[in-house]
Amino acid sequence: MLLKRLALPLPGLLILPILALALALSGLVWTVLRHQQAGADQRHAREELRQGMQVARVMLHPIGQQPAQGQAPALRVPPTALQAGLRQALQWMPNVQVAVLTQERVDGAWQPSTGEAPVWTDAYEALSLLERKALTAPTPDGSPTEFDANGQVHAALSVATPDAPGGRAVVWLRAEPNVTDPGWARARWQLMLGTLVGCLLAGSLLWRQGWRVRQGLRNLSGWTHRATQEEWPEVPVPAGPTELHQLGLRMRELTHYRHHREDDIRQTAFRDTLTHLPNRAYFQVRLDQQISEARQGQHSGALVTLDLQRFKHVNAVLGQASGDTLLRKVALRLSATLPDAHHLLGRVGGNQFACLIPRADKVSAMQLAKRLLHSMDTPFELDGQAIDLMAQAGVALFPEDGRNANEVLSHAEMAMNVARQKITSVMVYSPDMDPDQAASLSLLTELKQAVNRHELKLYLQPKICLSTNAVLGAEALIRWQHPEKGLIQPEGFIPFAEQTGFIGVLSLWVVDQAATLWRTWHDAGLTLKIAVNLSTRDLMDRDLPQHLHAILTRHQVPPGAMVLEITEGATMDDPAHAQQILTRLSELGFLLSIDDFGTGYSSLAYLKTLPVQELKIDKSFVLNMQSDLNDAKIVRSIIDLAHNLGMSVVAEGLESAKSWKLLEGLHCNEAQGFFISPPMPAGEFVDWVRAWQAPSVQDEYLNTDFTNIL
Repeated sequence: MLLKRLALPLPGLLILPILALALALSGLVWTVLRHQQAGADQRHAREELRQGMQVARVMLHPIGQQPAQGQAPALRVPPTALQAGLRQALQWMPNVQVAVLTQERVDGAWQPSTGEAPVWTDAYEALSLLERKALTAPTPDGSPTEFDANGQVHAALSVATPDAPGGRAVVWLRAEPNVTDPGWARARWQLMLGTLVGCLLAGSLLWRQGWRVRQGLRNLSGWTHRATQEEWPEVPVPAGPTELHQLGLRMRELTHYRHHREDDIRQTAFRDTLTHLPNRAYFQVRLDQQISEARQGQHSGALVTLDLQRFKHVNAVLGQASGDTLLRKVALRLSATLPDAHHLLGRVGGNQFACLIPRADKVSAMQLAKRLLHSMDTPFELDGQAIDLMAQAGVALFPEDGRNANEVLSHAEMAMNVARQKITSVMVYSPDMDPDQAASLSLLTELKQAVNRHELKLYLQPKICLSTNAVLGAEALIRWQHPEKGLIQPEGFIPFAEQTGFIGVLSLWVVDQAATLWRTWHDAGLTLKIAVNLSTRDLMDRDLPQHLHAILTRHQVPPGAMVLEITEGATMDDPAHAQQILTRLSELGFLLSIDDFGTGYSSLAYLKTLPVQELKIDKSFVLNMQSDLNDAKIVRSIIDLAHNLGMSVVAEGLESAKSWKLLEGLHCNEAQGFFISPPMPAGEFVDWVRAWQAPSVQDEYLNTDFTNIL
């Protein structure tokens, strides 16, 4: 608690206990040595007193005149003379004090009657009664009496006085036990000095070490503070104790690991994992930077986009793995074609690349675009086959053609699409390529208002089981009841919604309306399925499964009652991502269907990996199958393929009784089309179901060629 109140720095906290221990140990040693020295001094004093008594006895009785055994010595000279003689004889013992006192009885007790009154009387008065008795009482054998009193050693020899009958004398010697041996004193001071020097040395070393530890901890503490602010600077490794040094090394390793992880995450977030080129997100960041620099530096830059033709066909014929290999080869060839290291090449779409030129005008941008296209003229070697690819390029300048990356990239892609339409290699963006830009903004505003004003309407087209003629469900379709233009069909606004990204809002609206409708059917006792179309843009939304699941949960609709129709092309734009989204939807319980099957370039090897339960034959084959034997054979092949893969088949575009009979003979599972019913408002569907009666097609005639394929 005291240390806490003192708030000492770390060096002080380290040295203070050591100093306290050193002082306690020094005091203990000092006490032991002092006790031993005191005993030695007392023994020395006693030895001097005994020698003094021997001298006194000799002076009282010279050689040959000693008293008989048991007889006290006799004083035959005046006490003062004996006292002076003893002092003279004992002058080599300066610590011994000598007194010869005569005694007389006073009130029955012996009291000294002569002597050096000022000194010895006070000394006598300081004795206790027992000590006085020991001083004055004669011993039976005439030997001296020894006792300790008042910190002094005393020796007394009772002497008879023949010249003074009835009296006697006492030879009294006393000594202070402080005759210190110089060796002891020197050792004591050496110990004191050694302890002091040792404490100072240990303290200085501990202070220095503690200061190093304190500085190291302060540096590491500062590093942790900066690290919490996401700076993660280089760790200052302390040069202090091994443990602290090792801690600094471990923290440095942690920092390096963090930097490596951040680099990996940055690479994953901003790099295309297939070609290792910058992806669309990173490309847009760099494009925004270059647009800002161009605006500040008052110079122009250019963006070139390239779209590979026939790539989907290669993907469909040779498989996705071969398509990935081809994309890597294209990326390497385009990278090698760039003349300047400052040019940035990126992959911004499934089979679309873009090149950012920091400084360029229209002419130099066109030259680079043609150079990139020319590099594609040489066939690619793939699995022993020569693969020819074609490409179109679009060029947009900045900052002239756009205020930000999205605008510049969109205009470059627009120019690229115009090049594809005009069957030319390169086109440079110009405003006349987008004449309806203002109208597009107005249409987007109207479309957003249509959702809020409930102008969108849900239409349904029934789906019939061809083996039982029962109504199985319906496909949900959207219409726009415009207040001025009337009923607008999907082709009047769906492509625009897909282009602007508003299709996601429309898709969720259709799912919500379909879920509400299914709940109404269920409450009315109808158990039907309802199909909803999803676009390519919808599959790009990673949160699509959660959004759909939340809608069905809110309306208490089981996912198995909802069939999600995805076009074949939507699954091929980004196969890996599409498969991931479809797998999550399937795990949630949704039924999945491939719409417009037969018109795309999907690989059968890829198709079998998708978690779909249904194939929907494109209506272009179904419409002509009654008169075109080849179309009928294609329909039969698709049905057989689907059944072999464990899928059911829906024929779209059924518009005649003969087509019904053919589809029924080919064991197609379901059908929909104008022959059954055109799309109708959702409110009319229940009444139509209850009134439905299947037409009879038994009398329909099929010629021999068509009969043979059944």
